[in-house]
Amino acid sequence: MAEIVVADAGPLIALGRLRRIELLAQIFAKVIVPHTVFEETQVHPDLPDARAIFAARQSGEFIVDNSSAGSAGLPPEAELGDGEAAAISLAAALGHGVLIDDKHGRAVAATLNLKVIGTVGVLVLARRRGMIPVLKPLLEDLVASGYHLSEALVQEALRQVGE
Repeated sequence: MAEIVVADAGPLIALGRLRRIELLAQIFAKVIVPHTVFEETQVHPDLPDARAIFAARQSGEFIVDNSSAGSAGLPPEAELGDGEAAAISLAAALGHGVLIDDKHGRAVAATLNLKVIGTVGVLVLARRRGMIPVLKPLLEDLVASGYHLSEALVQEALRQVGE
């Protein structure tokens, strides 16, 4: 896929927990992480997911954008966290899709006509392309680690990949 995405913290943390953050570089032509988002992922640098994200940055699997897009171009009623606002604003400014799990953030991105994909969407793509052998254990691991996935989302993802 030759697409470029701007990532929010949620999917980075989720993929870091799964030790599958390299999937982003395999699926997307480029992954851009706003500085604010990267900082959010490093609040607890000793956690395994934070270390995985830091290592992915060091190895060039994504780039950190230090511009200060902030919440430029977002509707005033958007009421997003700093990371979500930065990711959506940067994606809109650059004309790229956004990698985000936050339900409200996804809705705001959609109002701006941005392509939106989340962690589960990335995992579905990876499964379809043979980058991961099975999807179900990864979704179970995410849920077990405290990541919220609705049962309907899990079932739909598994249906899409024939599991």
